[in-house]
Order: sequence, then C-alpha cells, then structure tokens
Amino acid sequence: MYFFYSYWWLLFPIGFFIFGAWDRWLAYKRSRDHLDLLRSYAEKGKEPPPELVRGMGDMPGEAPGGYPPGYGPGPYGPGYPYWGDRWSRRAYRRYYRWGPYWRWRSAFVTGAVAAGFWWASEYSDWPGTYEPFRLVAIIMTIVAVGNLVFAVMASAFREK
Repeated sequence: MYFFYSYWWLLFPIGFFIFGAWDRWLAYKRSRDHLDLLRSYAEKGKEPPPELVRGMGDMPGEAPGGYPPGYGPGPYGPGYPYWGDRWSRRAYRRYYRWGPYWRWRSAFVTGAVAAGFWWASEYSDWPGTYEPFRLVAIIMTIVAVGNLVFAVMASAFREK
C-alpha cells in the first residue's frame, strides 16, 4: 500500500494501459464476430446483405468507401496518387501532426507552462520550492524556444 502512496501517479498510466488493452480486445471480438457472420453466409451459399459487406470497409486494411487496398480515390481527392489505405492514413496524420498549426500550438503551450513555472518559482510560499521550480522553468523555457524556432521554420518552409 505504501508503494501507491508514494507513486500514486502510476495509477494513471496503468489505467490507460488496461483500458487500451480492453478496447483492443473489444475491437478484436467485434471484427471476429463480423467475419463469423460473413462466413456463415458463405457456408450457406447465400449472398450477404450489402450493408454487412459495406461494414467491412471500415475494418483496418480497407480503403475508404469500401475500395480494396491500393485502389480508390483516397483521402486527398481523385487526382492524388493513392498507394494504399495505410500509407494515406499515415501521410494524412503526419501532415497535420507536423504542420505549422501544431508547431505554433506546441510553442504557445510550452511557453505558457514555462511562464507558470517562472511565476511559481517567484511567488510560491512553500519552503524549498524555489530551486526545483526555477530548474523546471529554465528547462521549459528552452523547450518553448525550440518549439518557437520549429514553428517559424514550419511556417516559412511549409511547401518544401
């Protein structure tokens, strides 16, 4: 019990891990049941309803709109080359993750956190907190300046 008294914050990553594993287990069961239902239609020699087959388009490995992997318009529009659903999702995610908006957002958030630690180091009434808050404030200021440089670079060289 003393372990969780001292390390109470470990409950959060452990809880996220447990709920993530539970979510993956439920997704696995859902896809397995869907495939079992399609298999039962195939064993009977019947054609499955179009809604059931269309529902497979939302499964991992399928392109948007029910196209087979490697075919179809893709998320960027009909004129953009489409090399498969996984590549397109990854490129789309990477564009927005590393775009200028996210860089500026990171710069502002880390700057605000650094400012909060600078304020806490100056005005905290708890004894012995000046040095730790000041150290974290210095580190966060360096991170904020780095994020600001990356945000300026992402905005200046966006198309390159």
